[in-house]
Amino acid sequence: MRKAPTLTRVQSLDVLRGTAIIGTLLTNIWIFTQITDSPDSVRRVPLLGDALNGGINDVADMLSNGKFLSLLSILFGVGMAIQFESAMRHGHRWPWRYEWRSLLLLADGFLHFALVVDFDILMGYALVAMVVAPLLRTRWLVLSAVVAGAFHLFMQLRQVSTTLNASRDSDAPGDFPVVDSVAERGGAGAAPVTYLGQVADRLGNFWELRAEAFQIAPPLTAFLFIMGVLLWRAGLFKSDARARRLSTWLAMGGLGVGVPLMLWCYFQLPGSEVLDSLARYTIAPIVAFGYLGLILVLLRRGGGRGFLSRQLAAVGRTALSCYMLQNVLAMIAFNTWGLHLGPLDGVGTIIAWAVISAILMLAASLWLRRYRQGPFELAWKAAVDAPFRRRDRRRADGAATPRQAQGERHHNDNNAPTGAT
Repeated sequence: MRKAPTLTRVQSLDVLRGTAIIGTLLTNIWIFTQITDSPDSVRRVPLLGDALNGGINDVADMLSNGKFLSLLSILFGVGMAIQFESAMRHGHRWPWRYEWRSLLLLADGFLHFALVVDFDILMGYALVAMVVAPLLRTRWLVLSAVVAGAFHLFMQLRQVSTTLNASRDSDAPGDFPVVDSVAERGGAGAAPVTYLGQVADRLGNFWELRAEAFQIAPPLTAFLFIMGVLLWRAGLFKSDARARRLSTWLAMGGLGVGVPLMLWCYFQLPGSEVLDSLARYTIAPIVAFGYLGLILVLLRRGGGRGFLSRQLAAVGRTALSCYMLQNVLAMIAFNTWGLHLGPLDGVGTIIAWAVISAILMLAASLWLRRYRQGPFELAWKAAVDAPFRRRDRRRADGAATPRQAQGERHHNDNNAPTGAT
């Protein structure tokens, strides 16, 4: 009997990160392709009607809106758990190095926000990571996850209640404002024409543009970070029977609950206006856990050695570089100061997403033929290690044998998280 192919946990993490990066682009591409200085000049693909374009918008919304960002947040927590284990194994004080990493991520996120896009996630991740990291040394992780999740639900339900009350008191009670759809978020409208004008606009409206990252998302982000830590410690990414059962439970639970809720919204069944308002921040994380379990189940069955898995793994190994590159490419392609290829209809937007995704996969694969990490990852590692290089050198000089030191470094490299984690 032919033995089933095995999949290492590091390889599965790379594929998952790559999937999350490409999936996040599927959400954000709708914002990029609607950048315009003339709202009536949408470029349409010939011979395709409005019904098909509307259907594509709806399907993309259901598949991607908030789901892959939540998946990326869970994987960030997994990376945090790996960093914690590495620090404990090498006798490093926790969380001092990780807090330094978070400060660098905060600075990186600010530059990305100012120079590229206003919906950058790195600053929010950095701030939440600073709070969550010390909890990894305590016994309160599960309680912390419960508190963060409950606080997030409280905020969401209070917002829904406020919106419903405002809708009932208005002259048009049927007009329930939906803020979580791709279509609504994609309608970016007119933007400053010049690049420097856009930079100035982002800096001038910093707190308004950072409301999601600093006010809405932190409790959910903390919950997902901690869940990533707990799933790693539970052995989800191992190759034993327990890990396979846990993957199956995640897939069935997440998709079994999340998909019916998404379909309920899509078919506009009674109460769908309330679910619409919960789609991005409450239903999407449920679906993300289902995605996580399903991808792991599929990877274990196929061994993760197919063409698509290899390309996604390459993106995952260069996750931070690809995240920043995809935004830079989209800004150049669709901005009024760049190629100004938009605004596009639904079909054109999906084509743009596919083209940029293919560029990311090709660029990552070519880069990794010569380097072990992406360009930003290499610079990131150098910056993270810089304050501790002298101390690490002294510790390395005191290693028992060169062979032990070499083996220890190799073990650490295999477990080091890639990308923004």
